[in-house]
Amino acid sequence: MNSQEWLTQLSQLTQLPYYPNHQLFDDKAGTLIGTRDGYLVSLGLGKTENGQSAVKLLLRYGKGENAQLEDALKAAKGKFGELKVDETIASAARTYSFGKPEPQETADSLASLLTALKSSAAPTIAGRCEHCQRSENQITLFDRVPAYVCSNCQQHIQHDLTTAGAAYEQTETNFPQGLLFGAGAAVAGGLAWGLVAYAFNRIFLWGAIGIGFLVGKAVVHGMGKVTWPGRILMGVLTVASVLFGDLLFYALAVMKEQNLPFSMGLVMEVLQNFVAIETDSEGGLASIAFALIGAGIVIYSTRRPKFHARFESLGSPTLTAGQG
Repeated sequence: MNSQEWLTQLSQLTQLPYYPNHQLFDDKAGTLIGTRDGYLVSLGLGKTENGQSAVKLLLRYGKGENAQLEDALKAAKGKFGELKVDETIASAARTYSFGKPEPQETADSLASLLTALKSSAAPTIAGRCEHCQRSENQITLFDRVPAYVCSNCQQHIQHDLTTAGAAYEQTETNFPQGLLFGAGAAVAGGLAWGLVAYAFNRIFLWGAIGIGFLVGKAVVHGMGKVTWPGRILMGVLTVASVLFGDLLFYALAVMKEQNLPFSMGLVMEVLQNFVAIETDSEGGLASIAFALIGAGIVIYSTRRPKFHARFESLGSPTLTAGQG
């Protein structure tokens, strides 16, 4: 059974309209989009993050006290996995290798999840805009997510994003202050790294992630709007912090082993052999890699925000609820 036939059968079983032109899960066969029991549902075929073929599902519900929602959906998800739950959206995927699951089985799984949802979360308010509560009967795709958003609110959202984008562009980048704050964090992180390693006589690789995160956050705090020179600075200062901490640790270890007083002469002697010691050390280069992971998390968070919303009308489905 090809994908379109599979989705057609599933549409008949679930009473969800089939829209072959809306590829919410990036599969050319399209998506089922509609309401069931007051909840907005998107169901279709796609790929998981690791490239596996999957049946993908997205459920939208109303805001509220949804404390038990995740537990309820986990108990009802059956063969669906990769469950993610936030304030108004739950998503899941059922992977397969040799053939799609039977449409009836998928329809039954959806019914079980909706039953769990009804016991844990309020439905969306069909026929009303989610933002202003005015009458709105048409489902709109808001950044590829089904929603009820009236035309006036769409204009307001776009205007607010445009205004926020203009304000972002006007935000200053203070590179010297970012360098100052980042350097201070790098020194503090290196000292802590070296002293903790000396105290326990071992290097904690997971602690290196914390150093990268600390240095990155310090640069962001000092710089304001972070540009690519600032992101490069985070990486450079992170590596420098770990190397400084390793140098301190090696110097303290030599001091203890040879019963020598701590001095700049001792540090310089260790520095002369630092590259060989660092590359031979079990955790030397690995600690740098782990620290860059921490810095990378912060660097990723500084990417330019998206100041544009995409609204799409659903149009007419190939198969509507009730057809069969």
